[in-house]
Amino acid sequence: MEQAPSWAEPGQTAMLIWYDAVTSGPDGNRVYQVAGPLLERPPSSPCFLLAPSAAGAFSGELYRGAVTLDELRIFLGRCVLASGRMDASLETVVTRAEAPALSVLDAWRDAPDRPLLPYFADIAAFLPRDLPVYVSGEAHAAARRADETFERAWVCAECGDPEDMSVYLWTARRGPGVRVVLLIENEGGRWTCHLHPFEFEGEPA
Repeated sequence: MEQAPSWAEPGQTAMLIWYDAVTSGPDGNRVYQVAGPLLERPPSSPCFLLAPSAAGAFSGELYRGAVTLDELRIFLGRCVLASGRMDASLETVVTRAEAPALSVLDAWRDAPDRPLLPYFADIAAFLPRDLPVYVSGEAHAAARRADETFERAWVCAECGDPEDMSVYLWTARRGPGVRVVLLIENEGGRWTCHLHPFEFEGEPA
């Protein structure tokens, strides 16, 4: 089992930040040069999922719904989960602690049960913290059946473009339930990543 970091826990939310370069600061902290996305203010969460801009082609494949679970794992293997801060200029992220993102997600598979949420078919959504996370009936059914899968779970019907607003789910069977390992909510290229946020009922065996 991989070692989980002490500064983060299941349920953590992290903004994905693309970076061009990384250097070491005089205090030993690492400084990442932000390449995207465009933000109006620093994210509220002190956790970041840092991805190299060289892996930027992943986003196009994600929006097309063409990313397999293996390809997701390869991408996450290039990413760093970090605790830190974005400066007011929105040009750099300074990290205080880091861990390989994929290793953290895998380590948390053995974490205690996450909140078990009902699926509301009438609105095609879960309601963590009373805010809807939209998941189509087809994606929900696929996740209930599969031992493990990664799905483009929802695209805003009004927008019609996954680049504008969409949701992606990495799920894994855990006993009678299904654990959401990673939930990505995309809004105009800004990816809010929820790490092991909740579970839901699986399809009976």
